[in-house]
Amino acid sequence: MSWFQKLKLSSIRTEGGNKKKNIPEGIWTKCEKCDEVLYQPELEKSLRVCPKCGFHGRLTGRARMLHFLDEDSAVEISPELESLDPLKFK
Repeated sequence: MSWFQKLKLSSIRTEGGNKKKNIPEGIWTKCEKCDEVLYQPELEKSLRVCPKCGFHGRLTGRARMLHFLDEDSAVEISPELESLDPLKFK
């Protein structure tokens, strides 16, 4: 073993380097366009629009309606009603 390999091997740390950070799931998300890591509550507050590149992420119909309607101003008629997909667009 040459002196360069000894020097290179000795500089690698093996103690404690494999500890995984305890980060809860769903706190951070990545922008689909610019790969910026974004804080999930802030992203929801901005209607899923990336503050860095302006990319508009997907927003469900229910979430979109909740942002536009006032609280307790609308009554949902049939919450159990689901649409059909006969052409298998999903």
